[in-house]
Order: sequence, then C-alpha cells, then structure tokens
Amino acid sequence: MPGKKYPQPVDTYIGVITPEGVIESSWKKVSLTGIEVKEYGFSKAVQILCPDEWKAPLGDEWEDILSIIIAKCSPETYLRKEKEIRQEGEFHCQFDDQAGMLNWWICKMHGITLEDLEPLKSIYLIYLEKEKAVSRISDAQQKLLDQMGIGDALCC
Repeated sequence: MPGKKYPQPVDTYIGVITPEGVIESSWKKVSLTGIEVKEYGFSKAVQILCPDEWKAPLGDEWEDILSIIIAKCSPETYLRKEKEIRQEGEFHCQFDDQAGMLNWWICKMHGITLEDLEPLKSIYLIYLEKEKAVSRISDAQQKLLDQMGIGDALCC
C-alpha cells in the first residue's frame, strides 16, 4: 500500500492462486441491503387454481377479494408488495363465506384444499434490487405442484 513501510492485509477475495498465476473469481458481489423475501408458492398456486365458477358471481371485484383471502391465509404474501390490497370494509361480502366457497370450488375442480397447499408457503419470492428470484422448491413441493398440473407455473 502506498505510504506504508510494510504490507497491509486486505480482506478481498481475488480468486484462486495456481502455479500459472491467479485465476480471478467470476462471482459477482451482491449487496444484501436491498433484499426482500415474501411468501410466493401458496399465493401463486391459489391464484392459478382459482376457478372461473368462483370468480363469476363476484364480478369485477373477484381479484381484490381473492387477494384479501390470500393475505388472510398468508400474511407475508408477495401480493402485498406487488399491488395495494384493499381493505375488507370496502366490499359488501362475507370473506369467510367467500373463502369457504373458494376452498370448495378448488377442491371440486382440482381435488385439493387450501389446507393441502400449506407446504407451498415456504416457497419464497426474493427481491434483489431490480431482480426477482424464486427460492428452491423441494421435491415434495414439486410433486404437489405437478399433481395439480402447475409444476412449471411458479416462475417470475
């Protein structure tokens, strides 16, 4: 280091030293300060599996009502980051009844309940500044997704 009489230790990874020289690392340093992690698997699966028969009676408000139901089941849902979720009081419907009907329709159409989707709550959407990535999906989770026919649908 300029101005010093002896070498100074440096805490920087430069790569691998071989007899031929230094092979520089191809790893990219990422700042961890801008990372956010939100629940994704359960929320996305419910969105995909939501049948038209449940949506139709709710008219144009079905998407907002679905978002509220998902947020009640999974408070850390990625939907809270992607869009503003309206308050229950802004709607004239019984959310517990709508959640029950949604569960019934999903069970009727796909043979699975919202409770069966609980293992998907540990699939996360990771926000890295301007990038998004889906966390690792376990074999059991992948099997559940494949069983429902949405195995490849959980990508950003």
